[in-house]
Amino acid sequence: MRIHDSLIGLVLLALAAFLAYEAAGFPPMPGQRFGPSLAPNLLAAGFAICGLVLVASGLKRGEVRGAVELGEWARQGWHVFDVGLVVGGLALLILLWTPVGFLLGATIYTGTLAARFRGGRIASSFAVAAVTCFLVDWAFRRLLLVPLPQGPLTGLYW
Repeated sequence: MRIHDSLIGLVLLALAAFLAYEAAGFPPMPGQRFGPSLAPNLLAAGFAICGLVLVASGLKRGEVRGAVELGEWARQGWHVFDVGLVVGGLALLILLWTPVGFLLGATIYTGTLAARFRGGRIASSFAVAAVTCFLVDWAFRRLLLVPLPQGPLTGLYW
């Protein structure tokens, strides 16, 4: 799949404008030359420069067949389903983050993706997903001191 450079450049320009607009509302720091808006404004300037370069290079190239051009892979087999599984599953995980919890939700999501992309090896895919998600949850909870939502497992483990 190929997305035209000008379209990506316009998205970056819109993001730069949004960042600059939001940063304008940050209060100044008393007694400081630079306030909390410095970093967002620098990011906005970088996004704007990159966006302008992409728009210019896209228009300079001249040949515009469309904003998005699907590759040959999109016309073969289940590839579009696979993309939908990754994106849709992630969107569903984000929506159900709190009630389902990280450990259950991420294990189901990664286990399903692993089973799909490993040719149907369900048991080993879910086993590896469960161990990996447990380690990630442990690292966030114990090392970073950031508790992830537990969902129905609240109180069942550490």
